Amino acid sequence: MATSNIEPPLVDVKVTNPVTYLRRWWEKVIGNEGMEVKITIRPLTTVVALVILGTIVFGIGNIESDASPTSSPSSTIISSWKETAFTGKLQLSLTTNKYFLITTSSEAITLDVPDNLDLLTLVGKRIFAIGQYNKTERLLKVFDVKDLEVLSKTPVPIPTIEPTPSATPIATDTIETQ
Repeated sequence: MATSNIEPPLVDVKVTNPVTYLRRWWEKVIGNEGMEVKITIRPLTTVVALVILGTIVFGIGNIESDASPTSSPSSTIISSWKETAFTGKLQLSLTTNKYFLITTSSEAITLDVPDNLDLLTLVGKRIFAIGQYNKTERLLKVFDVKDLEVLSKTPVPIPTIEPTPSATPIATDTIETQ
């Protein structure tokens, strides 16, 4: 029982290698690196998830296509409108309080004029009106007073020269028979 009487040393110095310490630390860091993911999918869950995902994806597509100008009902109306101009005599219907443009071909075109434009001074005059025209409704939307121009009361014909056909000599070929 001599072992119990051995006294511990007064100074015990132990020197370790710091490179070994860093290597063991790096092995712990790399050993814990990464991620482990475990997913369990049941057939019924898969079908429900696909239906929800499809509804969301196609729902967003419908919202986006509704916002596009090609599918909106107002775009089909706008497509039948075209920018054009007409000349004619301005008339006012007192019963409907609407302005009409009587063209030289005796066609009556209804003018849609903004409320801020006063055309009473132009009634009975020949005007030049520019705007958006709808052929099916026979309606011309005038947007600004700058789109109207007062013309002379009678159209001024522009002289044109019509070409007159001139007589051209007809060449006759004679075939000599021998």
